[in-house]
Amino acid sequence: MHTLEVEIFNTQLTVWTGENVAYLEALAAEVDARIQQLYTTSAQISPLRAAIMAAYMFADEAKQQQGKRGQKLIPGSS
Repeated sequence: MHTLEVEIFNTQLTVWTGENVAYLEALAAEVDARIQQLYTTSAQISPLRAAIMAAYMFADEAKQQQGKRGQKLIPGSS
């Protein structure tokens, strides 16, 4: 394992990875773009709220995709 430096919403983060670096960089860019979009298009939203809403939206998308495949996102969840 090694570390990777990524930037999300003007914040430098260190990520431990054994995964594909290009994938993780693309993932960070996607998260950054979602937060930036929410922050710039929503009136009077705080950076924290933009990050929380982005996480909520990603979780919703993941759950819907897994529901389409008949899988559960979290074991024991409905």
